[in-house]
Amino acid sequence: PLNVSVNCTEASHRCSIWWQPPRTSHVKTSSCFKYEIVIENKADAEENTKTASKTVSLNSYLYESFSSGKRYSIKIRATDAGFCLVSPDWGEWSTPVEFETPQLTTSSPYMLFLIPGLAAGLILFLCMTVRAYLKKTSAAVPQPRDPFHKSSPMDFQTEYMDLLKKQETEEIIDIEEVIECK
Repeated sequence: PLNVSVNCTEASHRCSIWWQPPRTSHVKTSSCFKYEIVIENKADAEENTKTASKTVSLNSYLYESFSSGKRYSIKIRATDAGFCLVSPDWGEWSTPVEFETPQLTTSSPYMLFLIPGLAAGLILFLCMTVRAYLKKTSAAVPQPRDPFHKSSPMDFQTEYMDLLKKQETEEIIDIEEVIECK
């Protein structure tokens, strides 16, 4: 097989593997082949343990039993599916392709409380800031006095008398007109 490609997604915990069928002079359809796939965990390679060995008839495979953060190697070979006049012997292995899945990060329990707490604190701070701004920029509207039901805080007569006392005394001069007779 040619052009072996691997795409692993962290969210689905799967690796999609696909390839092109081997080149032959007389076979034009990919359904003439069956494939053997060997996936090796590189950490266990010293022990020569195979992670997966599967035989499939399509030119793609979905690998679901991987461990995040580990490195793998994949190789594929092909043979006749039984009805296309191709050699029944297994062909050569493809060039090994290595891939690894990203290490999944786990969030510690205190982060589950820290992030919402910080968000709530930020929202509270913004609300208080907006309230202070609005209080400062909006003019206070005085309440009208009700002269019939509540006593007035100002006694107008007392206020007038106090005002008169504060002013200087007034001298009243009588002016009489003197008329001279001639």
